[in-house]
Amino acid sequence: MTVWDPALLAAPPLTDNEDRLPPAHKLFALRTLPLGEIRAIGFDMDHTLARYRSPEIDDLAFKKSARLLVRDHGYSPWLLEIGYDPAFAVRGLVLDGLRGNLLKLNRERQVVRACHGTRAMPRPELDAVYGRRRLSTTAKGFRNIDTLFEIPESHLYARLVDGFDRGLLKAENYLQLFQDVRWAIDCAHRNGEMKAEILEHRHFFIPQDPQLALALDRLKREGKKLFLLTNSEWSFTAGVLGHLLNGQDEARPQWTDYFDLVVVSSRKPAFFLDTPEPVPIEGQPRCFTGGHAAWLEAQLGAEGEQVLYVGDHIYGDVLRSKKNASWRTLLLVPELERELGLLEAKAQDLRGLLRLETARRRTLRRASVLMDQWKRNRVRRHVLGPRLSPEAAVALDHEAAHLASSAEALQRRAELQNLELDTLTKSVEAAFNPMWGPIFRDGDEQTRFADQIQQYACAYTGRVGNLYMYDPNATVYAPRPSLPHERMG
Repeated sequence: MTVWDPALLAAPPLTDNEDRLPPAHKLFALRTLPLGEIRAIGFDMDHTLARYRSPEIDDLAFKKSARLLVRDHGYSPWLLEIGYDPAFAVRGLVLDGLRGNLLKLNRERQVVRACHGTRAMPRPELDAVYGRRRLSTTAKGFRNIDTLFEIPESHLYARLVDGFDRGLLKAENYLQLFQDVRWAIDCAHRNGEMKAEILEHRHFFIPQDPQLALALDRLKREGKKLFLLTNSEWSFTAGVLGHLLNGQDEARPQWTDYFDLVVVSSRKPAFFLDTPEPVPIEGQPRCFTGGHAAWLEAQLGAEGEQVLYVGDHIYGDVLRSKKNASWRTLLLVPELERELGLLEAKAQDLRGLLRLETARRRTLRRASVLMDQWKRNRVRRHVLGPRLSPEAAVALDHEAAHLASSAEALQRRAELQNLELDTLTKSVEAAFNPMWGPIFRDGDEQTRFADQIQQYACAYTGRVGNLYMYDPNATVYAPRPSLPHERMG
């Protein structure tokens, strides 16, 4: 028997709008995620728990890397005059260091857009270089732009290619430029100067999210073991998370109070592949350097699909933790909020694209049927030939002329529809990024980045704070998979 609370009976029911979670606050499940079965939840730090202010953080990395190239590798001071363009590159691209190109791939790993340096490559040039074959991005000279940290690297390399082509920079080839940029970006992040500047101005570079502490606290109160697993070293980690979490909750005054286990300098993805011994951090209980996945599971009393890991790196965080440790995965996509906003703003245009494409396909299908009827008419006229009466021959010829005229009219209509469709598509995609369009799609095709998310992530979202809106013991359901014929209606 159901017992009803009188207070609930008296309260007005929630309307659809009141009960609906805004898209920017949602977890988007690709596989049904039973949170009640999760015993331990882990988090990366950079661009996951900590959301750095962009494009300011990228501009800092760009300038420091350019200075290193000029100071230590003898590059022209011309490089210091270049400004960082935050709109140039997006995540999910592939850098071709052998040819000086930046590429956008579809889910079949075919190149759908490209630029040489900062110059967009037209389709004929793109086809001449890459054709329509699948590209192996693990080959020499290729680099996947899978993290937000790598966005400024893409722009810096493109500008070096421009300078090399114009004779402003001396180098053996595009590959040397590629290797020098890799060195400079790595040095900028590892030599301590950039991290010191971030910590000195942490209130500027690291915006606070009040919902972050609420989300972590709710998970802890519901009995989840929480752990931090980051490649950053202890001093930087403590500075960043102290800024974000210290003093947010009287019951948890220090940032370490939110975690049952802290692992810094973890060397991901090697953390999931090798088995080095962890090293305790002096004076910090439950905090370690290094370690490996099996050790971490033993510490937390959870293994395989009882562990959910939250990170922003499709390879180091999501792919490796799923393939090598069988953890469930939640990918952080900070760009998602902007993409969702643009999808909402362009909703009318997107509906227009769907209507246009549907109309174009119907027009082409009707034109195809008419052309087939015309061909059948001509075959009949040829085969029957002399046996036809003059009246029947004239009738067949008249029918053929009508069929041909109607088919041509439909083909002209399809061409106009295609032109209108192309114009509207370019307008919509340019709103996401003038060079690359949206990060998840290119025209009708999903991108390599979107395909990787579907393959390896159990779910994705824009920020860790979104977890606060979900019951830690509920199930987040993925859309029911269906075949095309099941979507009719």
